[in-house]
Amino acid sequence: MAVVRMGISTPTLNTDTTVYTADASYLSSVIATNKGTTEATARVWVVPLGASTSADYGYIMYDVPIPASNSIESHRFAIKLGDVVRVRANSSNVSFSLNGVYDGSASIDAHLLQTTNVHGIANTANLATLNTTNALNDRLIAIELGLGIFD
Repeated sequence: MAVVRMGISTPTLNTDTTVYTADASYLSSVIATNKGTTEATARVWVVPLGASTSADYGYIMYDVPIPASNSIESHRFAIKLGDVVRVRANSSNVSFSLNGVYDGSASIDAHLLQTTNVHGIANTANLATLNTTNALNDRLIAIELGLGIFD
């Protein structure tokens, strides 16, 4: 899977700016670069689909200081379809780059050849029809298939 640039922005001073509205699920990070000669601060947050107040937002960075002529990268965070990534800085010299990797784990059936008897599942084509409320089970199935642990 390739890392893709999802959005770039150099927002106006103290202006909330949308960098990206998710068209799928991604594992993402933001690089904030201070092109100025004095320290600046940066904010990055996710507005989940359907969120109506700031209490519902997921803040990734909040007034994080960025030294002059320097960059910082956020930790990795998940976004899903319809989520909006927003940024803000106290200087118009701060540039943001949102990068991510598409999360295709929800559709593992589309990437597997049909195989028989995978840990009690008679046919891997049936993986697409299995329903579970436990995300851990989904991940364990994916891990076992990825490692090639077949009966």
